[in-house]
Amino acid sequence: MYPDRKKVAVANAGDIPKVGYVYDVRMKHHFNLNEVEYPHPEDPRRIYWIYDILDRSGCLKIMRPVNIHPVTDTQILRAHSRSHLEFLRSTELMEKPSLIAAQSKYEDVYLCALSLYCARLSAGGLLALCNEVARGNLHSGLAIIRPPGHHACQNKPMGFCLLNNIGIAIKDLQTCSVVQRILVVDWDIHHGNGIQDMFYSDPSVLYISLHRFDSDFFPHGSAGDCTKIGKGEGRGYNINVPWTNEGVSDGDYLYAFRKLILPVAREFKPDMIIVACGFDAAACDPIGECNVTPECYATMTAMLKSVCPKLVLSLEGGYNLEAIANSALGCAKALLNIKWKAGLVPEAASVQEYTTLPEAEINGFPVEHKIFAPTWLASPKWSPAEQVPECLKAKPSELGKDVVHRVIQEVGRYWQCL
Repeated sequence: MYPDRKKVAVANAGDIPKVGYVYDVRMKHHFNLNEVEYPHPEDPRRIYWIYDILDRSGCLKIMRPVNIHPVTDTQILRAHSRSHLEFLRSTELMEKPSLIAAQSKYEDVYLCALSLYCARLSAGGLLALCNEVARGNLHSGLAIIRPPGHHACQNKPMGFCLLNNIGIAIKDLQTCSVVQRILVVDWDIHHGNGIQDMFYSDPSVLYISLHRFDSDFFPHGSAGDCTKIGKGEGRGYNINVPWTNEGVSDGDYLYAFRKLILPVAREFKPDMIIVACGFDAAACDPIGECNVTPECYATMTAMLKSVCPKLVLSLEGGYNLEAIANSALGCAKALLNIKWKAGLVPEAASVQEYTTLPEAEINGFPVEHKIFAPTWLASPKWSPAEQVPECLKAKPSELGKDVVHRVIQEVGRYWQCL
């Protein structure tokens, strides 16, 4: 399935940029206490699968590891309230019944005694990588981290997220005056309400999110609508691309990039780009129910890199282990200037039940996510036997084009390029 390490095709040795990554196996210790009874899609194995495919493909051999240090209280409090931090700290001393009672007060959150420590590692890893890239020690990087962060609000955890990793990293960069203008592109299939709220009136941070915004899709409410464009000095610096249906594909994403995201990004002239890099729009994802391919994720990465080479991808969602691994590999290859080669990994997400895969047990709990794989694979939207499509030739849907045009109407007066 994986190419031999020696066969990784690079344009030429001199073209390999300095690409960093962060990964720490300890982040797997944030886990669901009810895992046996209620298997959770935010699976601790997610980061291992990405790390493993990068290792087997030979990419890690030419990438540079960055040391992770847990974020401090001071760094957390730049983005979150003290009451939020105190609540998370209180969970470190709780027993299982108290933890389950505490997590039930929040929307789609699970907790264990090590959750805050893992969240500190996750945010600390991204912060360290962003600083290395911002200061020019690295050209770009990939943060293989969990728990994710883009839903975490100033005052509460939500949506699998405890600390807002990107929010904490940006606040640190702003405090240190390392960069002036930061572009955040959030291609997780869920709207990053937490990031939006933190920078809604900040014109130095341009937030662009592509996400599903149909009935009953998380997060609920109107925050992800295209009419939410920022406030005060930040008006026009918050851009939402709200897909109104499932099944969104490469053509829709690349149409949005060509018509909206790249022109605005070039006009904004960011000093750095951070991607809220969720892979739950990928084909075979059980929650996103869309059809974005690894090739498309690689292409979007390359497009953003052409706007600003200081680019950091930070893992958010994505709940099919094969799909997130292959999609992350596509992004890593784009950062490394490795040529795309048809038939070479990334491949289409393959059909396997999780119990046949590595790490069928996490923290002493058997993980049998059979409730997921058969459901996706029965879908007519994707056949694992299909070849990965040539995404640049993909056509947008009429619904997708309509969404992009509506967004342009909302924010066009703020951007000359539109």
